[in-house]
Amino acid sequence: MKIYHGTNLKIGAIDLAKCRPDRDFGQGFYTTSYRHHAERRAQEIIRKSKQGEAVVIEYDFDWKDILEKFPNLKIKRFENVSGEWADFVMFNRLRNENEPSHKFDIVEGPVADDKMFRQFQLYADNRIELDEFVGRIKYNKEPTHQIAFCTKRAINALLKYNEPPRFIIEGLVADLSVALIKDYDLSRIDAMNTLINSALFTKIADESTNFYKKSWQELYDMLKKEIDLK
Repeated sequence: MKIYHGTNLKIGAIDLAKCRPDRDFGQGFYTTSYRHHAERRAQEIIRKSKQGEAVVIEYDFDWKDILEKFPNLKIKRFENVSGEWADFVMFNRLRNENEPSHKFDIVEGPVADDKMFRQFQLYADNRIELDEFVGRIKYNKEPTHQIAFCTKRAINALLKYNEPPRFIIEGLVADLSVALIKDYDLSRIDAMNTLINSALFTKIADESTNFYKKSWQELYDMLKKEIDLK
């Protein structure tokens, strides 16, 4: 799927230190699967800051693929508004420290209504029950969605996943060549020639095959089978 980030300026490096700590899922780089929500967010930032122009940055994102490529990421996903989600959001909304508020790299779930601080306080003071609290803070206008990238590791995974194919292919060639040098005791030139002359390399270099999206380990296993058959 496509996910979007709305802002008022062109982003170079993503700096988590510049992100607010008191948002729904804590300090992080926030995206959504709804482009019009990202556009709306960009306009809100412009109104508040009185500078810049609306910018919407688009990323490719697939949970299954992300988890396969980056299995060490710690993920928290809220399917819908719930008591657990409400407690998690309240904890983050009522704090302003810059230290991480949770252990997760990526958090996904609904968006809470911004006009809710009073409701959080009522719930924290035990003046309303959980069910009523959830009902009051639920964003009722339309479906919402957000994915927060809360650590440098998560940011790196997002950016690496969205690298242009040519950069990914260059990285794969380097990784596969190093593995050949180590496992087959080849020189750098011989390893490179072995890889470039393989049928696998032809498939990797052809972006239409999508072979470059496979993990380097999967590709290396295929390369070894090809080499060992010769």
